[in-house]
Amino acid sequence: MDHIGFHLGPLGYRILEMPPLSAEARANFDRLPEDPYYRERWRQFSQYILFHEHDRWACRVLTHRPFIQAKAYNRKVGGVRREFEPIAGVDPTPQFETIAEELRFDTRAVFQVNLHQWRTRVDEVFQGKTIPEGPHRDGHHITSVTVWERSNVTGGESTLYQIGKTEPFFEQVLDPGQCLIMRDEDMVHGARDIRAASGDGGYRDIWVISINPWADRRYGQEFEDFATADVSPPNSVAAE
Repeated sequence: MDHIGFHLGPLGYRILEMPPLSAEARANFDRLPEDPYYRERWRQFSQYILFHEHDRWACRVLTHRPFIQAKAYNRKVGGVRREFEPIAGVDPTPQFETIAEELRFDTRAVFQVNLHQWRTRVDEVFQGKTIPEGPHRDGHHITSVTVWERSNVTGGESTLYQIGKTEPFFEQVLDPGQCLIMRDEDMVHGARDIRAASGDGGYRDIWVISINPWADRRYGQEFEDFATADVSPPNSVAAE
């Protein structure tokens, strides 16, 4: 997809250093509502349009809609219109701009961005399941995971797999501020469960940012009709 500006090199992934979050964005992790579809996660979700104007990248939040993944990509809740609260009090422009600049996005193009802000907890009640659906693809052009906080936890290694393989070719704990970004069509991604480092329990805070050219956006009624239909695109089988 480098022809539209997604420069990820021959490996198809990179690790970027993200600009720090604002104090308000960090505080928002403590206010996240519980994910009604997966226990152990607290989550908000918003969608944006990303564009270049006045010599810089800018974004605008889109009218809030439910989050839907196609059935072909998520066997657990694919095709379900998941209702999440929108992300409150957070301006993701510095992080979006970093991705756009580092990957040399075409400044003439317009993009649609999904942003998930979530916390995974582990303690005597919650098991720390980082990705309940297991290793998977999301069906985007670009997918990324940024870790913002690891509080009293071990584990949580980010993993990448060749499609159809069960052993990862990449496995690494991301430090706070690091973003693992990948070409979603080329690989399967996942993460190991987190474990509490002591009896006090802990948590892992992340952003998941997914990006698509506006012409192939994952937003609006046309996409939602596709996502809820029984359609399997090529190479849709995720590793188990």
